Amino acid sequence: MSPTAARQANEAMVDRLIGLGALWSPPLIAAFRETPRHLFLHRVYQYQRRAGRWREVPGRDPGPDVLRLLYADRALITRLSPGSRTEGPVPISSSSQPSLMAQMLEDLKPGPGQRVLEVGAGTGYNAALLAHAAGPGQVWSIDVDRQVLSEAWDHLHSFAGRRVELRHADGRCGYAEAAPFDRVMVTAATPDLEPAWLEQLAPGGLLLAPLALAPGLAFVVCGGVADGIFEGRLTRAAFFMPLRSEGETGGAGAEAPRPGPFTTLPAPWADWFDRKRSRPGWLGFIQALAFYALLRGLRLSYQALADGEATFGVADPDERTWCWLGEEAWHVTGEAGRELGVRLWRAFLDAGGPWPTEFRLRASPCGELAVGEGREVYERQGPRCRQVWELVEPRERPAWL
Repeated sequence: MSPTAARQANEAMVDRLIGLGALWSPPLIAAFRETPRHLFLHRVYQYQRRAGRWREVPGRDPGPDVLRLLYADRALITRLSPGSRTEGPVPISSSSQPSLMAQMLEDLKPGPGQRVLEVGAGTGYNAALLAHAAGPGQVWSIDVDRQVLSEAWDHLHSFAGRRVELRHADGRCGYAEAAPFDRVMVTAATPDLEPAWLEQLAPGGLLLAPLALAPGLAFVVCGGVADGIFEGRLTRAAFFMPLRSEGETGGAGAEAPRPGPFTTLPAPWADWFDRKRSRPGWLGFIQALAFYALLRGLRLSYQALADGEATFGVADPDERTWCWLGEEAWHVTGEAGRELGVRLWRAFLDAGGPWPTEFRLRASPCGELAVGEGREVYERQGPRCRQVWELVEPRERPAWL
């Protein structure tokens, strides 16, 4: 590999991130330019669908084709579970899509002298970027997997001056030994905010984490803590490997089968989405509707179909009545399923079609939260925290490009 070729590949990736609006602040631009991604990807895995197996792609001395892969704006699998006689290996660690990493770092706003906790060491790439922004010795990166930590240490050896502190710890517990932190960045999907993260965040600090709220429905949340209560907003959709304990594979759960029998009806939005146009986007639309269904107490299921369409199923709490929301059609369990879908759809429209990013989240592990009197206020009990979601008024939306 030519050093010039690698440098040019990194420069081109950063230029693309800036041009597409994912990266804009000068300190983070400098961090990406001075932290080549390929140095953290000594090995990646690609799934070969025809062969039905994973192929290892060495990355230590990449040729032109591998260099293109390593600098593509895509997530790359970096570690697999051992597998067994009955089940093949599953991905358990990855390097996130660079544009998503850039956007999350922009949301976090790391700055010089801030103490930063990263939950999930991964390849060490994100920690190296954080350390460039916060300064030497300011970043603690923890992981439950010793092999992941070992490989991250190997990668970070080329950036020893940034003095990233790698520690073996359960991410759910944070790292009390070095708390409090001005920034806590979780880089694995979590079903809720862990009490330890709230406790270890310094006053005025920011916590950022990917919340996996339901199958197929995950968003980054960013906010602060005051008097033990988190308050923040969802910033963007994002899917990460699950946060796991030692010994867990962390593989994604199987998609639920569709109950039946079904009646097929045309969707009220059947002619709205042209795949040749970028807006309005089907995925963003259906995620907003599914999120609204979740807030209203409906059960959710999810399937990614062969043609790339994502579809959600909504059900009453007893899961006896279903309405599957497709791009062109609804699949319902009789008249009750149709009525369930219609009630959800009309409520969504009456609320102004709220986006997930337009709700404020307050969360407390103590379970006691004051509930506002607004029209669109919803309470939920998460695995760790009592949650109150409130539609922010007045709403302001950015113009579509």
